[in-house]
Amino acid sequence: MRRNFIALFFITVVILASGAAAVSATHQHQHTDAPKPSTAATQEAKTTATAVAEETKKAVTNKLCPVSGGPVSEKFRTEYKGQYVYVCCEGCLTEFKANPEKFVAKMSQEERQAITTNELCPVSKEPVSQDIWTEDHGRKVYFCCPSCKTQYEKKMAAAKQS
Repeated sequence: MRRNFIALFFITVVILASGAAAVSATHQHQHTDAPKPSTAATQEAKTTATAVAEETKKAVTNKLCPVSGGPVSEKFRTEYKGQYVYVCCEGCLTEFKANPEKFVAKMSQEERQAITTNELCPVSKEPVSQDIWTEDHGRKVYFCCPSCKTQYEKKMAAAKQS
């Protein structure tokens, strides 16, 4: 009887040790053969990086909505002291128009600088007229005379073709 007990004990130990080794091997296998990121996940990361790059290329004056703080949309803009201010949505546009000074005060120095109008003509360096302007990359550019505006627009057209 004692022999049977010792044999049964050793058999149990061997079975338990085999099971533990199998569990350990399975656990190691899970860590060493971790699935690689799927092509979809890689593509999503690339798309996100592209979207961030496109955000900085938008034809807008300010990049952040003065109301929500999020990225702006080229579709939603209003004029403030002779320059365009962009927001992210229709709701923010309504809020901004109701109290523009409040939201301009919250903008960073860089964003406030982006919404200022030019005081000197970019062609002649003379003081500008608020009646003569063109739009360039989402902002109003003012000129001293129609001749300077025409010169500037020709340069813009040439730059777009190249």
